[in-house]
Amino acid sequence: YNEYKSYLRFRMERLFGGIDGGGSGSRFAILREDGTVFAESVGPCTNQWLIGIDQCLINIEEMWKKAFMSKNCEPQRLEGLGLSLSGVEAQHIKDEMTSRFKNEYSHITKAVIPHNDSCGAVFTAFKNGGIVIIAGSGSNCQLVESDLSQVGCGGWGHLLGDEGGAYSIAHRLIKTVFDDIDCLVECAMDVKVGRDLMWKYFGVDNQMEMLKFFYTNFEKSHIAALTKSMYEKAKETSDPLLLSCFEWAGRQYGRQLRGVLRRYRRERERDYDGEEGIVKVVCMGKVFDAWDLIQNGFDRELDTYPVLPPIRLYQLRANGALGAARLINRELPIDFSQTTSLLHEYNRK
Repeated sequence: YNEYKSYLRFRMERLFGGIDGGGSGSRFAILREDGTVFAESVGPCTNQWLIGIDQCLINIEEMWKKAFMSKNCEPQRLEGLGLSLSGVEAQHIKDEMTSRFKNEYSHITKAVIPHNDSCGAVFTAFKNGGIVIIAGSGSNCQLVESDLSQVGCGGWGHLLGDEGGAYSIAHRLIKTVFDDIDCLVECAMDVKVGRDLMWKYFGVDNQMEMLKFFYTNFEKSHIAALTKSMYEKAKETSDPLLLSCFEWAGRQYGRQLRGVLRRYRRERERDYDGEEGIVKVVCMGKVFDAWDLIQNGFDRELDTYPVLPPIRLYQLRANGALGAARLINRELPIDFSQTTSLLHEYNRK
């Protein structure tokens, strides 16, 4: 009888969903009206540029089912679903997803709001919007306001940008070593530690054997993963070249942040003053695990600008899918003191 009462209570609850998804994986959360998490699940890629919209929607449906199965419940139609997905920037993509949900996946949700992957992080971390710096294999900086309007800097992929992402950090080491060996640009620092680390990681011992990793068998993620080995070796040896690569990455984040603030002023004709005069930034991505080597470059870059407000950097402690759910219901009560931890505070000296 008690189980039956619980089942009835569950069926009467109004539930809201959110997905925080990208190229490497996705997270799904279902929230009650009181902001508590009812169920969660994880799933594969939901970047429509990589797998197509058809497979993206199939993966979302599977995560929806999986979340309810984790609670031994039959799937229930959601009141609304917020999508925070990489690859959902263009309006025509948002329109197509909305139409497909209405016509083919209405059993999942009554309403859907698709947006890019910046929104989930920002609305998990902050109540009324803020700034996100994403540094995974690539990099991106976005200012997201409460009405979902955005101003961005970077995020154009490894050929046109992504400075500060793991791929660019690894590429910087590799290019520096190549140029030094060729005597094209002689490095002021000894390249031996970086060169030997590079050879060992790729299982080669000369430049010619490296070419297959950039041309014949190019895998951006494999090259980007060299950055983890670089961090470990830099901590172990304090090698100046390796340390300089991470300081350079910190400078890129400072430039991206400054770029977003300048672009905001140019497009809105006013300064972005954040919350109570403090610019709040949530930092996403594995590269920020190396913050102890990155911070110096970030601060030095910001020191070069004449006027800047106080800046606070945070890391997420909660599932970014919570913020995605807030796209569909901004009134969901979330304790924001529990969703982030302070990473760094910058104040002009």
